[in-house]
Amino acid sequence: MSGDTYLTEEECFRLTDENDYSSGSIWYKRPIDLNHAFSIRLSIMAGCLDDAGADGMVFAFAPRANITGFRGEGIGYSGLAPSVGIEIDTWLNEHLGDPVEDHLSIMLNGRIGHWNDLVGPVKISNIEDCERHGFFVNWNPAAQRLSVEIDGVEVISGQFDLINKVFGGNSIVYWGMTAATGRYHNIHEVCFDRIALRNDAHESSDYSTLGRQ
Repeated sequence: MSGDTYLTEEECFRLTDENDYSSGSIWYKRPIDLNHAFSIRLSIMAGCLDDAGADGMVFAFAPRANITGFRGEGIGYSGLAPSVGIEIDTWLNEHLGDPVEDHLSIMLNGRIGHWNDLVGPVKISNIEDCERHGFFVNWNPAAQRLSVEIDGVEVISGQFDLINKVFGGNSIVYWGMTAATGRYHNIHEVCFDRIALRNDAHESSDYSTLGRQ
């Protein structure tokens, strides 16, 4: 845990409360190898405040854990480099190229302006609805394809050589979730549900099955 994060129940963490200029992150303590396919299944809650709620969450890969980036529009991810971030943005920052709607994008190296995106932004339905949503991150190294599902529906995907073009040939990375608030705020929570490593495109084996299913 880093920043304002604290445990709320088994395998569930609150990254920010409804406080201005708060930030936090939670990182899984075991690294993962980008040479192997995997699926990471989380449940996220992006707050209960819609029009006045900010700023969002970012799922990130980075070479070390226990780090949190800048608050506010940085969503706890800005400034983390090298890194890959899947942004769940719930606040309109026009100067960053944000659409009005809640949206996802795949970002690189802590750069949060959408002109730097690998993919996105992709508009999504309002996610600040006080509900937990399934958030699944899937990686296929053979196709170099990173994809994200929300509540069982694929929302965004991209193809990129993450190992060589982002992490300088290092395939071992940590993964976690960051969140932040600024002049406006929201609750941000994440629950760790299940991680599965796939040996190839057809076989799979559980890497870790966590407390929530």
